[in-house]
Amino acid sequence: MANRGYAGFYKNVYLRSSYEYAYAKYLDFYKIKWEFEIQVFNLGYKLYKPDFFILNPNNSIKKIVEIKSRNKKAIEQAKTDLKIISEQYGYDVDVISYKELLELYKPLPFSLNSVITEWINSDHTTINKAAFGALNGHYQMKHNDSTKKKIGAHTKLLWETDSISKLKMIEGLKKSGMKKGFIKVRRVERECLHCNKPFIALETSIQKYCSRTCSGSVAIKLATEASINKQLLLHQEIKKYVIAWTIENNEIVEKTPFNKIKPTIDPLLREIELKYGIKDLRIISKAIFGKDCGRKELLKFMKSICNENVC
Repeated sequence: MANRGYAGFYKNVYLRSSYEYAYAKYLDFYKIKWEFEIQVFNLGYKLYKPDFFILNPNNSIKKIVEIKSRNKKAIEQAKTDLKIISEQYGYDVDVISYKELLELYKPLPFSLNSVITEWINSDHTTINKAAFGALNGHYQMKHNDSTKKKIGAHTKLLWETDSISKLKMIEGLKKSGMKKGFIKVRRVERECLHCNKPFIALETSIQKYCSRTCSGSVAIKLATEASINKQLLLHQEIKKYVIAWTIENNEIVEKTPFNKIKPTIDPLLREIELKYGIKDLRIISKAIFGKDCGRKELLKFMKSICNENVC
């Protein structure tokens, strides 16, 4: 269940996963006081900002809880980090993932999956996590000298390889260089060809619609029309073929009784299937009459062709 990409606001708190939302809902159900990402801890090898801080009535920290996905490696790392916090500061700590949330939700009058679905379908969430300013999980967390050296050494190694990462870094430098001397393209106002609403586009752009909704609607309409036209042409061809076959086999058609239709029209149906890929009599009937009229009406039509002295 890859739901950790859904981020959004809950009670003015920016949560970055459906699991975090589910835990917050659990705490609120039991009226447990909590805050989110209110303190940064220096673990020696990194700065660490846990997710939930469970508070006492006097607002002191009672417990620290980290929410993780079902990634075992991430869970083990979180346990290691929280163990250091517990030893240094004396706080109770816990790591909670999907398995633990299921247990917590068992006594509740609503299910965990319903809450996760509620978060995913909410108008206040998006699958794209905001990674800027205070919404970034690393906001106000500066790298120490040791970390900076490690990052520098790692980057230097990347420059000495032919990896995809190196290509991305080169592309980034190209883009930043281009931006310094780029020529700004003039914006113009256009009218959407679908809804007639005005929109702004680059002068050099071939954009004809104000949004993907409008362009999508037009694309669906054109595809539908093309499908209908193709179907009409196919029906016309089938009808012509039935008439031609009837003329060629007029003696058999005229002598066919209405209680023994199948032996006569089966060869016709096989030929239509081979030629047009259609074997459903209902479609063949619709091609001739515009609706499904059955075998008897088909034979009547074929006999009428013969009676018109066309044969």
